[in-house]
Amino acid sequence: MIDDGELFADGDLSRYLQAKLDRAVEAVAQIPEEEIRFSPESVTDRLIDEYKVTLVEFDFESITRTPVSEKMIKWQNGYTADHQAGQGLSVIVPYVGDPALLRLQATTYKRSASPKATIREDALVFWVTGHRLTQESVMAQIDAMRKELTDRVGWANRDVLGWEPQLRMAVAKAVGQRKDILDHAAELSAVLDIPLAQSPKSQQINVPVRRKKIRIEPAPPSPGNDDPRLAEDMYQDVVRTISGMSRAAERLPKTARRLGEEGFRDLLLFVLNANYEGAVRGEVFNCMGKTDILLGWKDRNVFIGECKIWGGQKKLIEAIDQLLGYTAWRDTKAALIVFIQMEKPAEIIEKADAAIREHSLFRSAARSNEPELRRDYLMTSKHDPQRYIKMAFLPVVIQVAG
Repeated sequence: MIDDGELFADGDLSRYLQAKLDRAVEAVAQIPEEEIRFSPESVTDRLIDEYKVTLVEFDFESITRTPVSEKMIKWQNGYTADHQAGQGLSVIVPYVGDPALLRLQATTYKRSASPKATIREDALVFWVTGHRLTQESVMAQIDAMRKELTDRVGWANRDVLGWEPQLRMAVAKAVGQRKDILDHAAELSAVLDIPLAQSPKSQQINVPVRRKKIRIEPAPPSPGNDDPRLAEDMYQDVVRTISGMSRAAERLPKTARRLGEEGFRDLLLFVLNANYEGAVRGEVFNCMGKTDILLGWKDRNVFIGECKIWGGQKKLIEAIDQLLGYTAWRDTKAALIVFIQMEKPAEIIEKADAAIREHSLFRSAARSNEPELRRDYLMTSKHDPQRYIKMAFLPVVIQVAG
């Protein structure tokens, strides 16, 4: 807080903004690589939100004042300053925004003396003084201060608005460059290749997806990190298979209602194991609980699926807790399949999205081209915040029985 100091005179605003931009770019290097590779757009948005400068807005309609009191007034008498008895009152002007904009000089400025005031966190306080104050003299000083503040804050806000595109461009470029390096490193590091071969066509069940070669591969090398992970193309293929089954369930609501959570889980297990064959054993997908689907490697899971019926945000959070509670590798993939048997499913999907984003282990969300069919999130493990779980949210809308 500045105590009765000069406003808009404590250094250059342009340097302050450049320093903010530099710190935002430097912060890109501190973001976990899983978040950078998962959704660079979300990382960019988050850093911009963290380092943005909020414009200053005064609320002159809500000003208040202190009582009129005695005050020694400084007068300039030739080359010397003199103090004489007078009157004064403080005017408190509420504001929102970055107080730095009240301290620093914008690129446009006046050469005349800067106004003086005290900067509080949510208000600006300045003195109105005179030998014998009148209503007219008080209002004249307030109006003069209002014009000074409006002009100078307007110039500062204009500088910030011109700087914002530079901030976004610089952060997005830094995020993109780091993602390119991480993606390239991941490609080079895919040395340990444990293949998951496809079953013979005679054993396959046709689902509306196109098959791809799929595998488990090592995570990018780092000290103490040799975790395998489900290859990205396999994960996308598995999620498309589940999504295809989910769409089929929507087209057959009576059958889906009869199946319920466990029945749909068992059907998914059957389809997945018919289409994917492991290197060691036939059935690579298995279950441990009532509604889960697991693909394990050694003693941990590289894929976790949960089937749940929508029962409100609290129930969904419990399902997420269960999903994130499994012992996972550093880069585990997951799918949360939620059956919606209520009216206004679009509102339910938005409520589910809000619940996921508010979860304590939520890290990031990717932009979705079909948000009513699939949304993707990056979560952290319940047991280790350094272990990440990519989670696809797949809503299945079942018609309410008439």
